[in-house]
Amino acid sequence: MESDKVNLVTSGTKLEGTVEFTDFTRFEGYMRGTLRGGRGSHLVLGENGVVEGLLEGDEIVIDGFVRGNIVATGRVVISGTGRVIGDIRAPSVGIRFGAFFEGKCDSS
Repeated sequence: MESDKVNLVTSGTKLEGTVEFTDFTRFEGYMRGTLRGGRGSHLVLGENGVVEGLLEGDEIVIDGFVRGNIVATGRVVISGTGRVIGDIRAPSVGIRFGAFFEGKCDSS
């Protein structure tokens, strides 16, 4: 992975509105709105990351907290530290031991 192709949003950062990203993004901040990944995107919502709104992208890994919907063209993984309250639409969804998920899954 090239260093110029990595986006990092650190804890303590607060964003509101729509944020679009490409490539690999690690998000540790707070987001209220839409976090949208482009084609080929990979998002990791870190343990400190909180999103209240919509997450979109190709591959999404949730280690933090999401209150809202998730739409992925590839896969979504909720890790053991991840918490999601909302619906997920993705062809592949993984929910690891210890994760919390309240919502509906749609694989279409």
